[in-house]
Amino acid sequence: MKKWTDEELVKLAKKKIDLNKLKDKQVILHPEISKWRSPEKPDLLLLKSLNDRGQIHAVTFRDLGEKGIQLLAGARRYAHMKLLKWTWDEIDTDVREKVSNREALILALEENLVRKDMTPMEQARAINSMLKMRMPMKVVTEIFDKGEGWVRSRKTLFELPKKVRDVFDEKDLDFGYSIPLRKLKGLEEAQMALIEEIVKGKEDGRYYGIDTIEKADEFVTRILKQVKDKEALLAKYGPCPKCGDGTNIHEAFGEDHLLCGECRHAWHGVTKEPWEFFELKQQAREMGFEIEEGAKLKFTPQQIAQMVADKAAEEEAEAGEATEEETLDKNFRSKATLLMLLEPLLKGDNIQKLQIHGENVEIQLIEGHEPGLHFKGLRKDYVDGVNKARIETLTSWGSDDVVKDTHDYVNKISA
Repeated sequence: MKKWTDEELVKLAKKKIDLNKLKDKQVILHPEISKWRSPEKPDLLLLKSLNDRGQIHAVTFRDLGEKGIQLLAGARRYAHMKLLKWTWDEIDTDVREKVSNREALILALEENLVRKDMTPMEQARAINSMLKMRMPMKVVTEIFDKGEGWVRSRKTLFELPKKVRDVFDEKDLDFGYSIPLRKLKGLEEAQMALIEEIVKGKEDGRYYGIDTIEKADEFVTRILKQVKDKEALLAKYGPCPKCGDGTNIHEAFGEDHLLCGECRHAWHGVTKEPWEFFELKQQAREMGFEIEEGAKLKFTPQQIAQMVADKAAEEEAEAGEATEEETLDKNFRSKATLLMLLEPLLKGDNIQKLQIHGENVEIQLIEGHEPGLHFKGLRKDYVDGVNKARIETLTSWGSDDVVKDTHDYVNKISA
């Protein structure tokens, strides 16, 4: 019997376990028992234990005569011994005779329950095998030392689709998660989405995924509501008029605006018209166009689109012209002199304070007759001989209305 180094064992542990290829020629696998255990990778600790201390418990088989020797209990240890290249003579075996099919199942199950805790899915497979053999429920409950409700609940794992069961088994998920998963019966995509979130939660529940059964139930509630809403849409509007799908309809922005998740077609739920065409018609009507529908359609969708585009361009141009007309320059020329602009403000001895510093004169009025005015005037002798000053609006003092108020005041004096 070869002794393996630690380095060799580490490499060995990276291989796959395929008992059909590893087993001795005379050994046959039980059709039911062999399905109980989930596929697993080699256990490095078990390899080291067998390599260093040898085999402790015998592997149990039953003699089937000319058919061969059938493996009943200890399959996991047997597979690891064969990985270590042990021969049949080097393995401690317990080959029993006259073992019935029922006794074989019980023996195998007891071995598994004693040697290693079985996963929920492995328990479900074992229970399923026993019930297929018409083993009384009372016997099954006694073997597992559990109540009938527990046994039946484990069996319900087979109600899940195979893809979901495989993930459930591979990730060794808590049995409790099977309950919200079963609530999504018939919705395999939703079940897969949920179990993927559960796996994320198990691997990193701090930030991602679903890490409690309560959160899984909340996920199911949201999904079932979405399904109910889609069913209501289908009942109200019917399937997509383009591809005929009725399972993936969504409400989009706008009344009776629907979108097909399969072909991405958008349409009006009542008229069944493509949504773009429906909107074009509505815009055309708002612009005053008369649209006749049916066999005597006055305008084609392309014509309506062109009309709407032309009308929109026209309105945009008009709006632009109006904006240009309304836009006033902050700085502009004045036909009135600075004195003419000042005199109306001084009438009635409206001076509160007068301060002169050489050519600088500062005047404070008693009443601001024109409170909206904030500008600076500069005397200019323009070549045209008409304009006498440059007005610079001080918009930082107020809002944009200051520009308009200044223009109005200067124009009034200049008139």
